[in-house]
Amino acid sequence: MMAKKAKIVIVGAGIAGLTAAHRLHAASHNLFDLTVFEAGDRIGGRILTADFSGDRIEMGATWIHGIEGSPVYAIATEHNLLEESSCYWERMDGFPSNPLTVSEGGFTVNHDNLARPISSLYRRLMDDARTGHATSADGDPGVGAYLRRGLQQYQATRTATSNTALGDDTWSLEALEESLFAMEECTERTCTSADNLSDLNLSAESEYREFPGDNITIAKGYSRIVEHLASALPPGTIHLGKKLRLVEWCSGDGASPPVRLHFSDDSVVDVDHVIVTVSLGVLKAGIGNGKEDGRNQV
Repeated sequence: MMAKKAKIVIVGAGIAGLTAAHRLHAASHNLFDLTVFEAGDRIGGRILTADFSGDRIEMGATWIHGIEGSPVYAIATEHNLLEESSCYWERMDGFPSNPLTVSEGGFTVNHDNLARPISSLYRRLMDDARTGHATSADGDPGVGAYLRRGLQQYQATRTATSNTALGDDTWSLEALEESLFAMEECTERTCTSADNLSDLNLSAESEYREFPGDNITIAKGYSRIVEHLASALPPGTIHLGKKLRLVEWCSGDGASPPVRLHFSDDSVVDVDHVIVTVSLGVLKAGIGNGKEDGRNQV
């Protein structure tokens, strides 16, 4: 008598969901009953390569950030996705050695005396945050508060400079430093997709790890990574247009399934295990209803 296959559902067919499905399928040797439910009408999540006048445009994720040890880079290399005829991948070559910073009104900011010290300060603070050497203050655990405290400490201890030494009477030294620091913060917000750096937890920031090496694009399109992961799954594994409404954690007494999934089309699916890979924004928008009876909205 064959043992019943464990039924596993993965919610979300973005890169996280497809990777989980790919790993489970490869490791299980068909021991699991595996299904992927996606609310949208396509796979890939925030990864989407579009055609535009014969060229490829990345509508979402664009870069492989660090190629040494990156599983995405390994897939791209294995399947020859990094170059096509004369079109090679794009590459980040770091920061310019002599950048030009111009303030509002056309004033050129002195790089060595003003811009470089603020940039170095910011990077040092973020390095401390990511290595776990940063501490919160005043009960505020956010990265934003830590960064601002660092700027204030820097301004309190640096050698004072008169406004006239800046070469522009419309800017004070403090205002220029604030603007330069805010420019660094805006870049950070772009990388982290955070509206406010105060929303980033300082202790959690140290858990983030980056792969070393170059930052490059995928010449044949980031969506090819998604297509590779999906192609390895058995036909019929992925179901589109299935929006999860509710996850119900059952008693687990053996008489009922451990997990019951309720979808927006009123269908219900009973499973042994569920892996939810939807974005943090979706979770924040949905979690909170029905907690008293063990039911969580998604």
